[in-house]
Amino acid sequence: MLSTLLAALAALPLAAPALVGFPADNLLVQQPGLIRYPITVSEGAPFKNNVFRRQNDVDLVSQKTGYFYSIQLNIGTPPQAVSVNFDTGSNTLWVNPVCSKSTDPKSCESFGRFDGSDTFVDMHKSGSVRYGTGQASLEYGYDYVQIGDAKISKQIFGVADDSDFVVTGILGAGPNLSGWDNSYPLVIDNLAEQGFTNSRAFSLDIRSIESKRGSVVFGGIDTKKFSGKLEKRPIIPATLSPDGYTRYWIYLDGISVTRGNDCNGSVVDVFDKPNGLAVLLDSGYTVTSVPPAIFKKILAAFPGAEPIRGTDMYAVPCSTGDSEGHVDFKFGRTVVEVPYKDFIWHQPQNGVCVLGVVADENVHILGDTFLRAAYVVYDQDNRNIHVANTEDCGSNLVAIGKGPNAVPSVAGDCSSPPTTCSASGSAPTTAASSLSSKPTVTGKTSSSAVSTTSAGTTTSVVTSKTGGVGTTSKHATTSKPVTTPRHNTTAIATYTSTFTTHTTYTVTSCPPYVTNCPVGSLTTKTITGTTT
Repeated sequence: MLSTLLAALAALPLAAPALVGFPADNLLVQQPGLIRYPITVSEGAPFKNNVFRRQNDVDLVSQKTGYFYSIQLNIGTPPQAVSVNFDTGSNTLWVNPVCSKSTDPKSCESFGRFDGSDTFVDMHKSGSVRYGTGQASLEYGYDYVQIGDAKISKQIFGVADDSDFVVTGILGAGPNLSGWDNSYPLVIDNLAEQGFTNSRAFSLDIRSIESKRGSVVFGGIDTKKFSGKLEKRPIIPATLSPDGYTRYWIYLDGISVTRGNDCNGSVVDVFDKPNGLAVLLDSGYTVTSVPPAIFKKILAAFPGAEPIRGTDMYAVPCSTGDSEGHVDFKFGRTVVEVPYKDFIWHQPQNGVCVLGVVADENVHILGDTFLRAAYVVYDQDNRNIHVANTEDCGSNLVAIGKGPNAVPSVAGDCSSPPTTCSASGSAPTTAASSLSSKPTVTGKTSSSAVSTTSAGTTTSVVTSKTGGVGTTSKHATTSKPVTTPRHNTTAIATYTSTFTTHTTYTVTSCPPYVTNCPVGSLTTKTITGTTT
């Protein structure tokens, strides 16, 4: 048993945490209780399906056309740089795939190798991992594993002595499949046990493929990387989960597709039901998989989609990824809006663009085509996941504490770009608002050669996801006539318009001179003006 060998871990001393200065950009930051580490986007990762351990069409298509998100570790003495896939769908740390048997040997070699260490201890235990098309046979040992300046001692990990199809090693950030108390300390466990973080929690912000500002914050959140409040969702217990294992399963309440912009686009409602679908949030999964019935409804929102011969996947015109529109995922009061550009899987090597969702009877995963638009906090100690829309308005790191409600209940500091909708004949109006936008215009007009009477109201409903709650702003314009005296010539009608704007919004911050700032409360502002 692996647990019987843990007494030997006393051979290595604990390492004291080191602190570095706060960077201006998305670089390493270590503060008491947290470590922010940048994530790198790489091409050519084999698709991973570690839930049901089978090969599927997506595996075959994506071996050389996918993307994965990696962080760099320094392992052993002297430290050796090794980049590994950061994977919330598995729990094992392992390195050194056999590059000659990978899908891309040159890329595999570029991620670095762990090649001997003065402090490595061989535990003489073996194991294996399997992912869709890929597999690795491992020999276990322990050594120093360094994330930035956080030098974890006595970290158990696997070194591959054989593997197939795999381009890089993996840092599994998920829990042990058999429960939250692991038989040996995983990386997330040791970060907390050795004092680098306060609890077993981290936030993940992978961002768009073209972005270089993605990061993982071990033990903390960054309030300037999301908008609205973090929506807390309990992790589904293993006894109630789809596969009976402990993973990051949560319930999804709905999916819809907005075709075009929020003002004049159409909305396809896929499903809307509280706790309607159990989904796994897995950063190691290239696309998103849903039940066939849900997939068909999503597919109907993309009329240009064509089946890819020999697979269950669908190609869409690459121009779709450049057009307005988004796929929306509902969690309670929060809706994560995934722009088409992040939901379409671009494969320039094959001259094709693939819809970032597949049908699957058994495994339902929100993978990278969802996570690129989401800010997600994984809280193992409290069995919760927190979700918000990703944004970027700077950096403000906040450590996650200990105990219940350790993840700060705060709203993100960012405001999402507002949607501007205008009805015919009215000036555009802009405000923070709710999740749907349907401008309406009503009015009645009569006129004569002598006087003109016009009564009408133009209502423009403007939407965005600012504040994380449903808010609506209405711009009402009422025209009151001014009648000119009768003359022998045609009179000129003059209009005086009164504008009234009501905006309901959530307070997210206050100026320094305001005491007892009511963060999180709803406030309504009314502005009235006239024009002629």
